[in-house]
Amino acid sequence: MFDLLLTTLPKVLLPAVGIAAMLFAAGRKRLSLTDDLGLRKPDWKIAALFVALWFCLIVLEESVTKGMAGTEIKLWPSYPTLIVLLRILAIGFLGPIAEELVFRGFLMRIVGRTRVGIFGAILVTAALWSLIHFQYTPIVLIIIFIDGITLGLARHFTRSLYVPIVMHVLGNLFSIYQSLPP
Repeated sequence: MFDLLLTTLPKVLLPAVGIAAMLFAAGRKRLSLTDDLGLRKPDWKIAALFVALWFCLIVLEESVTKGMAGTEIKLWPSYPTLIVLLRILAIGFLGPIAEELVFRGFLMRIVGRTRVGIFGAILVTAALWSLIHFQYTPIVLIIIFIDGITLGLARHFTRSLYVPIVMHVLGNLFSIYQSLPP
């Protein structure tokens, strides 16, 4: 159990420290949490539309890739309850929050101010986001890229980072659910 705890705690601490560091850096750079990072309440109708679109996209991706080589679900071993809870916290919540702050918060805002514009920024951040998931097969990386575009569009059209965070959390929780042993 102690060995599992030693390998699981960094999965929790790294995104937690990352979130704190990004928020600290935003404060030091005098970035507006609402305007620059999009930490604002979204219009609930547009938010609901994007969450529904996200659900449909996940269903479509699951049906298209079912049985495809490289997309098999890797079941978690029978971890103790504490380890399962810590992994859910890390992978299901803290990881998505940290990733969305970086990619749809900081990077999308910075790249969107360049010549590529907002839609170029959505593509660039989706590509970069898929590249950090290098451990997956090419077909899964394509899916992650498409998901990144969808998350970027949600961030842009809702003007809120909360919507892609919720979408990302739901996607990761679904993935965790599929990975849990029967």
